[in-house]
This record gives sequence, structure tokens and C-alpha cells, in this order.
Amino acid sequence: MQFLRLSLLLVFICQQVSSQIPFPDPNYKEIFGNDYNYARKSIEKHSWWSDTLSGDGLDPDFAFSIIFPELIRYSSIADYIEVKALEVLYVQYGRDYADFSVGLFQMKPSFAEMIEKDILKIDLLKTFPVLSKVQPDTSETIACRTERIVRLKDEYYQVLYLEAFIRIMDKLYPDPAFYSSGDKLIFYSTAYNTGYFKDESEIRKEISRKRFYLGMKATSTKYNYSDIALWYYLSMTDD
Repeated sequence: MQFLRLSLLLVFICQQVSSQIPFPDPNYKEIFGNDYNYARKSIEKHSWWSDTLSGDGLDPDFAFSIIFPELIRYSSIADYIEVKALEVLYVQYGRDYADFSVGLFQMKPSFAEMIEKDILKIDLLKTFPVLSKVQPDTSETIACRTERIVRLKDEYYQVLYLEAFIRIMDKLYPDPAFYSSGDKLIFYSTAYNTGYFKDESEIRKEISRKRFYLGMKATSTKYNYSDIALWYYLSMTDD
């Protein structure tokens, strides 16, 4: 009995130590400066984003940490975004001809298509009927693609696509697979950035890679997407 108690105590101590994830280096708030502040203020200004997710039973800090790097990048390229021609190509011919990032959360049509299909495939509508608002549709028609672009340009629907992404990930990777919320965020944010539909091994390989950059063209200095997401998350939850 004493051995059992000691074993349980050791497990508890290990869990407590492993759950305390330190802030990643470097200080991304200082590195990204005005773009970081823009991203944070966007979340604060749009309080209804958080209200929407909270009302649906999700943690807004966790959810917005996933897309926080995208908000930073959106700030850096906002003056150069011109996607009208790409929209026409996508609507007419599909994702093989044009797959581009749309809106504050920088979601691509191909991402939205996968989300819509998985909402139906995993049968999420029974448990989360609000997701029916993104109109899951697997058809390949001009009308369908037009409606998808309209949704992606609307902040409310981007929030719903983000919620759907988290619900899908929760189904694919139940909580016991993660030892802390920080560990879970690292995996989810990497999946969001690299493609959640990839194999788990592929997603985990991407966790340590540095591919994130600001501006329209790749730069020599790149950063780790999940590190930025985790940095923001810890800044919001560290009291």
C-alpha cells in the first residue's frame, strides 16, 4: 500500500512539472512590435468573437492563440492584399487554380472545404448544430464556391470555421493525448498552420520547424508558428 501511495505521488509530481510550460524564446511581443499589438487589439476590440466561442463552450484564449500568428501576419500585409483576381479564378475553376488566404484569420478556400466535409464526415451537427451555419456542402459548383468566399470574408463565419476546426481536432485527438493545455495548443496550432488533415506524425515533425515570416515574400529570418501561439497563450493565462 505504501509503495502504491509513493507511486501515485510520483505520478502527480511529474504531471505538475510537465504541465508548467515556460515562455518560449524569444520575446515575440518585442520582435513583432506594432503587428503584435495590432493582433492583440483586434481580439480585444472584437469582444463578440470571445462571446461567441464562450457561448459555444470553448476557451477563447486557447482558440485565438491558434490563429494569433495569422493576425500578426495580416497586419503586416494588410496594405498589399489584393485577392479579387484570385477570387474569380477560385470561383470559376476551384482550388487547383487559386488557393489563397482570406481575411483576418488568413483561411484558405481549401481549408474551408476540408472543414465543411469533416463536419459531415465526423457528424458534428448533432452535437454542435451551430456549425450548420457554415453550410457544409461537398458539391463543386460555382454557386457553392461563391458562397464559400463570401463566408470566408465575413468575420463571424471565420470564427465558426475556427470553432469547427477545434471540434474536429477534439474528435481526432482526444484530450488524453496531451499532458497540458500548452502541449495541446502546440499541436493544434501546428495542425492549423501546416494542415490538420495530415498524418499525426507529419504534424509533429512540423512542430519544431521555423516557417513563419511577415510580409508578402519569404525572408531569411523565420519563426516557429506554434511558439508564437504559445507565447500569446501564456501571456493571456499567466497571472
